[in-house]
Amino acid sequence: MRNFAICFWACALLASIAWAGDPTDIDSLFRGKEYKPELSPSLRDTTNVSATSIPSKAKDGKESKGNGYYVLQFEAVGDFDAAERRRAQIAASTGYNIQVVFEAPFYKLRGGGWTSKKAADDKARELSVYNINALVVKLR
Repeated sequence: MRNFAICFWACALLASIAWAGDPTDIDSLFRGKEYKPELSPSLRDTTNVSATSIPSKAKDGKESKGNGYYVLQFEAVGDFDAAERRRAQIAASTGYNIQVVFEAPFYKLRGGGWTSKKAADDKARELSVYNINALVVKLR
């Protein structure tokens, strides 16, 4: 019985050495490095949504020539703590300054800011390549 245990242990040791020497499919795919997608510089927009960044009315009281102000809405969450956690995650993955806006009954996570719907749609399409879903919302 003892000889059997020693033989079994030796075979297991040799098998583990043989298996450890060969790279797996995952090892060859990532080459020993953790996979982290890199966002293109166009996604690292420093535009933030605040009272000072929203286009104001012209001096004569008429709207400026832009057709509105558009932001990306990433999620709508019912819990404030969950919204804050997701805000940090989305800000880290997109580079946008994400605002948490409460519109009953949800906390909406919004970021970016464009004066044309086409530009906002283009950014939403770019983010969808990175599996980040966003909805274009017109603020005014």
